[in-house]
Amino acid sequence: MKSSRFLNESQTALVKQSWPMIVSNSFWTSFYTNLFKRSPSYQLQFDRFAHVPFEELESNVHFLAHSFRTGFAFNTAIELLETPDELHKILVDLGEKHRKFRLTANHFEVVRDLLTRMIEDRLPTDEPARVALLAEAWKPCITLVVGVIMDSATATVD
Repeated sequence: MKSSRFLNESQTALVKQSWPMIVSNSFWTSFYTNLFKRSPSYQLQFDRFAHVPFEELESNVHFLAHSFRTGFAFNTAIELLETPDELHKILVDLGEKHRKFRLTANHFEVVRDLLTRMIEDRLPTDEPARVALLAEAWKPCITLVVGVIMDSATATVD
């Protein structure tokens, strides 16, 4: 799976340009709290904060560290959109690291859908035509990133 199949130059530029304004304001801690609200069983996948009360998550060092690592990985993916082979390798490696958790395609679909909604909610609303362009650029980006990780994480190892 190569990013050039999913994002053209214009989409890549729009994603890279809009990412800094989207990711501000505790994006990844919000992402995980929204994920756990939507699917409480997902929190149980994380040994270090599986049983931390929901209202204490944002002050839990393990939760914050995981949120930071997710942000770092996604930032790296955005930076590598123009180098599909490097991007693919990093995403496959990330998926392989997730294989031990026995996640299903459904887990990744929930993540993809939530990520898409959160990004769309953070797009600037001052120019409706630009918002539509940004949203259309982000969809294949999220599909690519989550899809490669999912394919690698759910692959059967011989």
